[in-house]
Amino acid sequence: MKIKKVQEFIVDFEETIITASLCSKNEFIALLSSGDVVRINFEDDSVKSLFTVKSAFIYTDGGFDINAPSTFYTLDSVVVLVNDYKRHGFVHYPDNTNEIHLWRGEYNVDVTKYPIALFRNEDNAPCLIYGNDWNHVNIMNLDTRQILTADKSLIEESAEEDHFKYNTKGEISKHPWPSPYDYFYGELKMSPDNSMFLSAGWAWGSYDAYNVYEVDHFLSSNRIADISVGGWEHCERAACWIDNSSIAVAINPLEEGDKNAKENNHKGEIHFYKIDDQNCELDAVLKIADYNFVNANMCFNQSINAFIIHSEDLGLLAMSLEGQVLFEDKNFKINEYFPKLNLYLKYEAKAVSVYELIFD
Repeated sequence: MKIKKVQEFIVDFEETIITASLCSKNEFIALLSSGDVVRINFEDDSVKSLFTVKSAFIYTDGGFDINAPSTFYTLDSVVVLVNDYKRHGFVHYPDNTNEIHLWRGEYNVDVTKYPIALFRNEDNAPCLIYGNDWNHVNIMNLDTRQILTADKSLIEESAEEDHFKYNTKGEISKHPWPSPYDYFYGELKMSPDNSMFLSAGWAWGSYDAYNVYEVDHFLSSNRIADISVGGWEHCERAACWIDNSSIAVAINPLEEGDKNAKENNHKGEIHFYKIDDQNCELDAVLKIADYNFVNANMCFNQSINAFIIHSEDLGLLAMSLEGQVLFEDKNFKINEYFPKLNLYLKYEAKAVSVYELIFD
């Protein structure tokens, strides 16, 4: 295997690139220092203005922060840009005029990444899942701009039964019930078939609380039904879908208090979870002696049947499901990997480069 540069764009205008993302092999989108969001073509170097994050309105929290960490999410012509750990974002859909301004509640927004996911429904309409508050996400049809979950309650299924089971004694029984949903949504990841979404969220403790939600149920029921994957020390650990019913989560056994790991100098693990009929069970554990992936970015590429893992510390790593290292370059630093394109994006203030991992 080897890395090959396949595209490059050198900025020859006054602005600099703040953040960028790939939308196809030949195009990328970028937030510029001016506040403008643009689409740039690698082939002819054309620059198309999409929208601006600057606003004439004055917000008490300052509005969208150009200099704060931000992430792009794309689906064909749809572009979403949000501040990762703040409140504001924008949705640009050229088939509908005027950008949608996203603005979530302020409660502990610095704890988990802004919940965002895009998918197409059975009618091929683009839909957006977005965080409205710490314990509240909505689903919107972007063709009609209808919030499909507008009447959804913030109460879990079986909340009444749980109240009688656990809260029949003590001070808590004097509180109103059923109690509202007590969960902080985090970064969202769609299953390959778009039937479920994973929330890399958080709960008081504090610990990572990763939940899965079925899209059809989330749309049709006024109650919340989550499928718990697990809970660990809070660090927003790496996780990804393997297939439509399997999830991989990075674990550092030393941080989780595993004494055997300390004795065996055991740095990392990948836990595989299987989802079946509203249940999630630990299916397998891959022990990795020399790597700790917890704070890395981890994706799974189904076409090559391998994990792609990258971070400032690790560089770039491709690993099989069995733990075999297929490729490693500790000095190759990237910003983002796109598994459907098998392309890697690296950007700086005045340059954007795209690379491909080629299999010999």
